[in-house]
Amino acid sequence: MFHVSSSRPRSTVIMSSVPRKTFTWKPRQVSDHRPVLRLTASGRRWDVRMVGLVSRNRFLVAHPMDDGKLIFVKEGESFDVANFDGAVLSAFESTVLRVVLGEAPGLELSLPPIEQRRRETVRRTRRAVVNLPCSVRYGVDDEALRAGFTGDLSEQGAQVAIEQPLPAGIAHVDLSLRLVVAGTVQTLQQRAQIRSQADDPRAEVSATLLGLQFEEMEPASRMALALFVCERLLSESDDVFGAIR
Repeated sequence: MFHVSSSRPRSTVIMSSVPRKTFTWKPRQVSDHRPVLRLTASGRRWDVRMVGLVSRNRFLVAHPMDDGKLIFVKEGESFDVANFDGAVLSAFESTVLRVVLGEAPGLELSLPPIEQRRRETVRRTRRAVVNLPCSVRYGVDDEALRAGFTGDLSEQGAQVAIEQPLPAGIAHVDLSLRLVVAGTVQTLQQRAQIRSQADDPRAEVSATLLGLQFEEMEPASRMALALFVCERLLSESDDVFGAIR
């Protein structure tokens, strides 16, 4: 079962199981400055930051640049705009309504109504990118434990990185990790099925990646996990048009 607890003894047990040789790992990041929107025109593309909504049909973005220099844009030009919220890709055609110059140059673009936006579901569930210490238990023996890191997390599963692969024949594990949900630290323990096990493809990283699918959860535990994932996705500002859909 999936248990929620804020007690110190459980978290202490998890931390004490860390092997002597410290295992460090960082998930693959899209970018240190992850783009919010992608603009495309005439076969060229630029990743820009969303500055804000001007109204329900106008929004402002940072001015696109090439090699650190502003590109030439004039009013009336068109761009294809794409936004990915973690599960759904939204794309639409937009027109430059105003070119903003000065210390903070930008473009004011048109925002069409939702029925004029193309939407494609890329993933069934939204996954939050995290880097949380965790432990994976695959048996009752003291040695049947791996310390690792959770690289991404959703209500249905997680990707976990461990230093050494699991023994052959292991199909299920118990995943334990600590989350901060609504400002409270909680220890989550979940039975999961191993859906994949492979080496990290990065040459500079020595880790085994486990793809886990969670088994049945208690409603309270599922809600706690859903709140954590939602908070992380909101903090990343993935869905920049969510408020006006």
